[in-house]
Amino acid sequence: MSYLRTVVPILMYHKVGAPVHAREDTFLNVSTESFERQMRALDRLGYRAVTFAQAVSILRSGQPIPRRTFAITFDDGYSCVGDSAAPILARFSFAATVFVVSGAAGGENSWDAASGRPVLPLMGWDRLRDLAAHGWEMAGHTSTHPHLNELEDAEALREIREGKAVTEARLEMTLATFCYPYGNFNARTPKLVAEAGFTGACTTRSGLAKQETDPYLLPRVKVAYRDGVAGMLYRLIIRPLLPNLRRNRTPRSTA
Repeated sequence: MSYLRTVVPILMYHKVGAPVHAREDTFLNVSTESFERQMRALDRLGYRAVTFAQAVSILRSGQPIPRRTFAITFDDGYSCVGDSAAPILARFSFAATVFVVSGAAGGENSWDAASGRPVLPLMGWDRLRDLAAHGWEMAGHTSTHPHLNELEDAEALREIREGKAVTEARLEMTLATFCYPYGNFNARTPKLVAEAGFTGACTTRSGLAKQETDPYLLPRVKVAYRDGVAGMLYRLIIRPLLPNLRRNRTPRSTA
């Protein structure tokens, strides 16, 4: 089981407890009830939550990772996360990370309007500051949530730097980590994130973050609306090990 001591599962959430009136409303959304059951299950299994910045630091150190260490991340900073997820996490003393779109704080996710997906309110600076005071990490997610892979390097770097600078100024803290909007980046984007002063970044690629993984290309475990506790634990514990289990399986005799 040494494999489990070289990885950190990073859970990827967006919305928790947002209203569901149609199928589109389940997009990147988890019910409050499911989220609470998932967190309770992890607590009972002895999992210890760290911020994404702490996870990056642990991974970069090269030291053995305490078993059942994991991170919880929320993209975009939806108000429902502060309303529904924060009280649940407080009960279990779990830390979490919010990736803040600086130009939209206190507004809404207007970038989803054209796709027909729900447009919902985002937390304002006061609520983000309150969560930070309670141990949450605030992290970078650009200024306007663009497709960074479609921008010229100078414009992409401006988006990354401006998002960082504005959030740092409004919250009076230093941001250490970053998340790519839409999960989109090109071969040069991770270098721009490093140039902007971030120590690590996560993607929307599925998988467990390993010590040998580029710290600016860390995968996450996406938790879907339909998952419940069983689905979340499968994605967290079972699915990442399936290739190893298949590789180590002893062939059955055909004699």
